[in-house]
Amino acid sequence: MQLRLHVIVLATLALLVAATPAFPQAEFVASYATPHLFALPTATTTRLFGMGGFVTCIKDVGFGNPAFAGTLQAGQGLARYSVTDFDGGLKMKGAQVSYAQPLQPGRDGWQVTYFNLDSDAGTVSAGGVNAQATYEEQDLAVHYGRRIGDRWVLGMGVSPLFDTETNYNAGPPLPPGSSERLQSDVDFGFRLGGLYEVDELSRLGFVYDHYRENVSWSGTILSAGSAGFTSEEIAIGLSRQVSEQVLAAVEWQQLTTEGVGAKVGDSGFRLGTEVALNETWTARAGWNDGSLSLGAGWVGDGWSAQYAFINDWNDDMVGASLGGSDTHQFEVRRQW
Repeated sequence: MQLRLHVIVLATLALLVAATPAFPQAEFVASYATPHLFALPTATTTRLFGMGGFVTCIKDVGFGNPAFAGTLQAGQGLARYSVTDFDGGLKMKGAQVSYAQPLQPGRDGWQVTYFNLDSDAGTVSAGGVNAQATYEEQDLAVHYGRRIGDRWVLGMGVSPLFDTETNYNAGPPLPPGSSERLQSDVDFGFRLGGLYEVDELSRLGFVYDHYRENVSWSGTILSAGSAGFTSEEIAIGLSRQVSEQVLAAVEWQQLTTEGVGAKVGDSGFRLGTEVALNETWTARAGWNDGSLSLGAGWVGDGWSAQYAFINDWNDDMVGASLGGSDTHQFEVRRQW
């Protein structure tokens, strides 16, 4: 699963004012990337979102680290729906389905994930410019993982389908009817994952994601054009089953995007814990680079249901333009 760092927020200023020679290139680099922050590149399961958004080191149905495909013992699938409601009126909605199957149980396996993101129109503000914005994205990722020895599992993922579209309809002080459109498609990319089973209770995981995109734009202010961008993600995490009831983890992640002579990025930590209240119910809490997350889960006979809440998700990247936000996620999954 390629990590595409989509930074929705600064896009308005970048796109609507980029026609001026003095416009900083870093703003434009950040602008194209916004939707990816809420889509498949940073996606993980609802259970792990409730713990803080972990990707690398906790095994779950619908994993983000392709190495976990090499640990599969049985088939599994999930359906997830997420809504992020911003103060500025923008509402982003993401739907994800994943299916995984072992080839040789405990030795190798595969997973396929489809993600669709769209939004209701909402206000994006930057540098005194307001616009009504909408976002769309589609992703398809295929993961393969294989055990290498007793403790190591390695995996790789690719995304054969990736498509985004962003539209802005500007308000004052720009002329009435001003609009801009961005589209991007991936030229090349991959995701690598690794898992080291320290002992029966601890797992160390990592993910490296690299991809190149071609971004094109057109509208009433900007002349039509295109440019290439390169994005990378590095994430390292450690989880430990502290007791029979308590799981805890820490993870560090860095995202960077480079193009048109500029480079932008962000890095931060995730902390989280999960507590088994009984054989059926679990409670979770986490810290996702400054954002609080909470979650709960129910497990039945082969079925489970999950819920997560995130306050001001990706606020350091998009809060200045979109305002604060509340995110609610729901998930149903099946293992057989």
